[in-house]
Amino acid sequence: MSSPDPAAELAAIFAVDVAAADPTGCATVLGATRRLRGFIDQVEAGVTRRMIELHEQQGAAPAADVHAQTGGVSSAEGKRKERRSKTLDEAPSFEDALGAGEIGAEHVDALANATAKLDDDVKNQLLDREADLLDDAMRLSPEEFGRSVRDLARVIERDNGIERATRQRKSTFLSRKTNTATELVEGRFAFHPELASKVFGPVDRHVSTLIKEGAAAGDPECVDRSVDRNRLAAEALGELVASGNQHLHPGTGDVTVIADATALVTGEISDDTVCETGDGNAVPPAAVSRMICNGQVTPILVDADRVPLAAGRTVRHANRAQRRALRAMYRTCGFGDCDVAFDRCEMHHIVPWEHGGSTDLDNLIPLCSRHHHVVHEGGWTLELTDDRTLTVRQPDGQVFTVSEPDVPPQRRRRRTVDEQEPAPERVRERQPAA
Repeated sequence: MSSPDPAAELAAIFAVDVAAADPTGCATVLGATRRLRGFIDQVEAGVTRRMIELHEQQGAAPAADVHAQTGGVSSAEGKRKERRSKTLDEAPSFEDALGAGEIGAEHVDALANATAKLDDDVKNQLLDREADLLDDAMRLSPEEFGRSVRDLARVIERDNGIERATRQRKSTFLSRKTNTATELVEGRFAFHPELASKVFGPVDRHVSTLIKEGAAAGDPECVDRSVDRNRLAAEALGELVASGNQHLHPGTGDVTVIADATALVTGEISDDTVCETGDGNAVPPAAVSRMICNGQVTPILVDADRVPLAAGRTVRHANRAQRRALRAMYRTCGFGDCDVAFDRCEMHHIVPWEHGGSTDLDNLIPLCSRHHHVVHEGGWTLELTDDRTLTVRQPDGQVFTVSEPDVPPQRRRRRTVDEQEPAPERVRERQPAA
């Protein structure tokens, strides 16, 4: 396989007047674009590989973070590029094919996703068939190739005597994200059969109960059975989980809501009003008032400056009140552009507890597990000012990023290093761990 000549591919693209191109001209541009993109993806994978080495050997910034900061991509896309580079290390012929434009980056991602949860022995046997895998990738779409890899993995697992139930349990997952267009929380899941029966059996029975109750109340949709059962299934699942939580954890809140005290009193909403659930989804003040009356919500009331009106203090670990107060300031990990949700973060002491740091709000910041390790084991330092401007420094003292809390409802723009203001006189600085 030979890598394309980037200059020649660019010349081929610019030689065509796209606005007046015929089908052959369009195909020419697309073919050149594909080969050029493959070349760029190969270069990017090589740079990512080097960044991974620098992070492991010298404590430099994680590759995913560098992609997010300098490449204009999301944190999730940065992690995907890092996984892609590692997969190309394991299947080097794919890197050559990528650079030659014979496969796309999505083929590599499909291989990465299909092998992510395999046992090492199964994965090694799968990659031993690298030549066959590459042949499949070159003739199949990324989706088809991904299915082909998963099918082959199942054959290897079966031949290795790995039980289906074990494979299914290892493949079980539940994920969620907020659709920015609809503001609906959407989810993906895959349950092993036993768990699926535990979840959907009660849901189906509760849906039938809801339909009967609706019919008895005269709801036309329930009377003529035209009701959307998928919608009712979602409502049923929510009610069952909420009631189960009350049974397992009586007296604890099911929902966290951050809201302006003024908005709750007046019911008026302005551009600066914050009124949302703990995972960042907007709700009207009237709904918050109703949930407070139901006693199934933990309100965090904030003033006009988004400062929590009440927050507790404790000794070693941040208490629930403090976590909720921090949630009023952060939707995600406090480390720069990281998009890991707050609920999945750990509370980090800027000045370590073992070095005399207190468990007070002005000494706490949420960090995801990955960035928590970067700070503690990687020798990075964090500086937090009174207005919660966070400066992140690499082990060599170089500033990596400067950021502010993503205060709802408007996320503040991250400041680049070039836009930094002079360093404030008073900062809290994490001392290197002993």
